[in-house]
Amino acid sequence: MNLRLLTDRAAYAWVAFLIPPLAILGHAWAPGEAYFKGQDLGVLAALLLTGVAIVLWLPYRSRDRWQPLAIAALLLLLVAWLAQIVRIQLDGALFTVASFCLPLLLLAFLVKPPSAADLRIAGLCLGYGIAVVALISIPLGMLGWMPSGFEGADNAECRTTVLCDLLGGVNRWSGPFGSVNYAAPIGGLLIVLGAAQRRRHAWPLVATGVLIMVLSQGRSAVFAAVAGLTIVILWGARVSSSPARRAIRAVVLGVLGVLVLVYLVVFDPTLNGRTPYWREFLSMWNDQRWTGIGTSGVEQYMAAHEDLGTVSHAHSVILDQLVRWGPLLAALTIAVFVLVLLVTGRALPRVGPGPLAVTVAIIVAGLVETVHDWTYWSPYVALLAWAAMSGGLRRQPSSAEVPPEDRAALRG
Repeated sequence: MNLRLLTDRAAYAWVAFLIPPLAILGHAWAPGEAYFKGQDLGVLAALLLTGVAIVLWLPYRSRDRWQPLAIAALLLLLVAWLAQIVRIQLDGALFTVASFCLPLLLLAFLVKPPSAADLRIAGLCLGYGIAVVALISIPLGMLGWMPSGFEGADNAECRTTVLCDLLGGVNRWSGPFGSVNYAAPIGGLLIVLGAAQRRRHAWPLVATGVLIMVLSQGRSAVFAAVAGLTIVILWGARVSSSPARRAIRAVVLGVLGVLVLVYLVVFDPTLNGRTPYWREFLSMWNDQRWTGIGTSGVEQYMAAHEDLGTVSHAHSVILDQLVRWGPLLAALTIAVFVLVLLVTGRALPRVGPGPLAVTVAIIVAGLVETVHDWTYWSPYVALLAWAAMSGGLRRQPSSAEVPPEDRAALRG
């Protein structure tokens, strides 16, 4: 191996961002089946790749530095992780040893920042990793080599008329993600991440994201994708170079706001059935407002109300943190979102709209589904860190590091 590659390139970051997709594949391949020391393939993949990342991190010589806001965002992610782990322990709930990959990776990033070019590659590693895992799971599931994404516990019947006619009423697809409600936001995230890339990377990522959303038929995830794409378009090179850019942004955002409001009031006032779950979770929270009821409290409530079905989580990241772990975790969650928004918003003239668009998509997806928490290095947590790091480097990338088609966006 070329030693110069190990010292001059942050290959550890590439490996770190391959962890979420490969862990997803491992969990999906043989769910709950212990392969070594009681751990399944997903946990083992996360631990192994974290070890590889740390080994690659050791010889790397970073030439970059973080801006203070980026440091604050990464440290706050660490604090949120620690606070949630402590609450889980106090509650007697369970988590896997893969949880400890997250602080190790964040500390590695804090000490030795990757370059802008290596962060771009890292984001593509995660995007292509998820796309490949999603695509290969379809034929593997059909062949019986792994559980089929069309036969999960919550794979409701086809509900999109055109798709039902084309595919003969096939069930909604959960893929390797464990639920149709988790697959759809992943598809939306791939669309936004892909749209922010240069053209040769955009099409495969966007196409795979669209396929995932079509198969999973998740309506709420469409809002996340639209929100992220709106940022990509309105703060992209074409609109940013227009003398009327402020007017264009104001009009488009205003129209979208009205359309969303009309849709919610006229067509979907319960947000695809979310509001009843929110009421149930808020009624649980009344018991222990300052500490949260913990996972044990949620399970006890479910046992006493068996008719509630999928109320095992709040269908909202912030609400789930509030009710399950208390106001501290909810406040930390909001603070992480705000800090990453600040970092990526301030970096728009330097790095373009990609990091901000991904951040907005993650936040919007989390408003109506519990797509992540702070326990693991999941695709969402990893991309929040990626967004903060992409916008938080002190040194602007040199012209050699920025592809020609991206330079106009950087100037815009």
